[in-house]
Amino acid sequence: MRLRVKIGLRDAADDSFMGLGPAWLLRGVEKLGSLSAAARELDMSYSKAHKLVKKLEAALGRPVLAVTRGGAGRGGAELTPEGRRFLERYEALDAAVRAAAGKLFKRAFPGGRLT
Repeated sequence: MRLRVKIGLRDAADDSFMGLGPAWLLRGVEKLGSLSAAARELDMSYSKAHKLVKKLEAALGRPVLAVTRGGAGRGGAELTPEGRRFLERYEALDAAVRAAAGKLFKRAFPGGRLT
């Protein structure tokens, strides 16, 4: 038996705007310098990636990506300082909740047993 914990953030209208998918996408942009390349690496369409970023930015009320437009090989994207701080805080929250949930799970089900 295993525990599965998913941490998602929701806005005032109870719409999801942040979870593992957007976190992986933002880390991909940080690593690859491109929203398109990050989406490709996650096997996600660019349009879906763009929508996720726009939804996140709308919920936060500020940009998380700084985009440079240009033709082939000249464009790119990077996390804004606010975007980087938000992602780091989300990842810290995710890690802390998972660690706490793991401890509670072990206490409730020693050895992963039901009885």
